[in-house]
Amino acid sequence: MKTAYVLRKSEGPLPIPALIDRIAGITPDRIQTDSPWVVARVLNHLAQGVEFSLAGYPELKNRIFRGTVGRLAFHVFQHKGEMRHATDAVIPGETVAEGDAGEAQARLIAALSAFERAEAVHPHFAYGRLTKSQYAAAHAMHVADHMDDFRLGA
Repeated sequence: MKTAYVLRKSEGPLPIPALIDRIAGITPDRIQTDSPWVVARVLNHLAQGVEFSLAGYPELKNRIFRGTVGRLAFHVFQHKGEMRHATDAVIPGETVAEGDAGEAQARLIAALSAFERAEAVHPHFAYGRLTKSQYAAAHAMHVADHMDDFRLGA
């Protein structure tokens, strides 16, 4: 039997509205994950990353890192159309806990919807200044990298 995945990073970065639809279409308590974090923790982590892009990250890598290593990493991910990172790595300044998976799903959808409506974004903690379309791709690749570990269970 073929495994049903929620979102494969090999699909490439989805546009934000399509990403919202995909996330809205899942039932969090049916998700099985290979992630070191529970489903709610992953969804809250993703939501907080989007929220930080709108409000500003509490901690940034130094300017030299953001202008060199960080910028290069983003361009490599963008060129490949997918991100690979340690999916148990926290965002500097992140404060989310596990919580309820349904509430975390709603939080991520709300954050992505707010991002879609936003006119301005703040510099990424590692990649530095990104255009809104670059940020949209970064968010989509980040979500896909985490959700690549999600499978639909019974």
